Amino acid sequence: MNAPVYSEDFYSDEAIRDPLPRYADMRGLGPVVWMEKQNAFAAVKYTSVIEVLRKPEIYRSGQGISLNDNVNALLVGSTVNSDGDAHHRRRALTARPIMPKNLEPLEDFIHNSAEGLADKLVAQGTFDAVPEFAQVLPLSIVVDLVGLNDGGSENMLAWAAATFDLMDGFNERSQQAFQALVGLRKYLDEHGKAEALKEGGLARRIFELAPDSGFSEEDAAQLMRDYIAPSLDTTISATGYAPYLFANFPKQWDKMRANPDIIPNAVEEIVRLSSPIRSFSRSVAEDTELCGVKIPAGSRVMVVYGSANRDADMWEDPDRFDVTREVRKHVGFGHGHHICMGQHLARREMINLFAAMAKRVKRWEIIGTPKMTMNNSIHAFAKLPVRVVPV
Repeated sequence: MNAPVYSEDFYSDEAIRDPLPRYADMRGLGPVVWMEKQNAFAAVKYTSVIEVLRKPEIYRSGQGISLNDNVNALLVGSTVNSDGDAHHRRRALTARPIMPKNLEPLEDFIHNSAEGLADKLVAQGTFDAVPEFAQVLPLSIVVDLVGLNDGGSENMLAWAAATFDLMDGFNERSQQAFQALVGLRKYLDEHGKAEALKEGGLARRIFELAPDSGFSEEDAAQLMRDYIAPSLDTTISATGYAPYLFANFPKQWDKMRANPDIIPNAVEEIVRLSSPIRSFSRSVAEDTELCGVKIPAGSRVMVVYGSANRDADMWEDPDRFDVTREVRKHVGFGHGHHICMGQHLARREMINLFAAMAKRVKRWEIIGTPKMTMNNSIHAFAKLPVRVVPV
């Protein structure tokens, strides 16, 4: 069976500003569609997305996850852009320090930071939920945790945004991102050594442990990108989306306030609905079929997480925010071998922040026009003016 054709540009300004009706249109065509503008297949329903993510031997990341091979040549070597044993070895080095047990010493700092931020914002009453709410904890925690010097710390957000813009690799945003990453390459060339990084930080740890894991100093510089690129935007995206949901579904905020034990589940529901990463792609290693659609070797398959998380075949009334929903199977953090390394830290930040606000805030209100971030891969607000009504 051939895939039905979807002719709209997945990376157009309109699709980025308002992706949900586009996801619905794609799902209406079937679980797998041919993206005419992207020259790639796309898995758009939950079943097809899960099948791709569970078969890394067929749908591979080692040739890069952008649609542009020139971009992929720049990114291969990181944990995300690797397969098989190489992926496991890289992940063993980069993921261990941000697993739950190793994050326990940070818990008091995260908690106290969240409480202090909540006090400040409730006293203000009005604020922009992106720079003043969503960005504060990730920046204060991740920048210090990673331990880049001042030049790297100041540019982490810009470099991360540029990396995600490159997932298309062809449009104007991608071309501008190429230029932004020139700065990252220069930084890695200059600071790609342990002594140039802050003692005790994750970036320096990679260089110190790399030789024992069979990696060269050059390999370590590439692996350091795992902490620079994906460690901020996804957490900021989901955290910044939460006030939009709280304001539009006030009864769900009331439920969470009345029963703080459901805050962790509410975080999962927020991540499902926000789906911070719209899509990554995989290269196809051999001729195969995906939900009955023939996929030739050498093709690209886009994995559309944002669409899978709104699939009515998986989620009842999928556009409704429900903090008590059974939501453990969402793919907002990915799935399988390449599931998000930073998911545990992201959860701890969001749980503590929402718990702190729940003790102090009775109601959220949107008081201005929200503005979306114009990024090829990140689904997030760039601006969200809100007012909080104190308890």
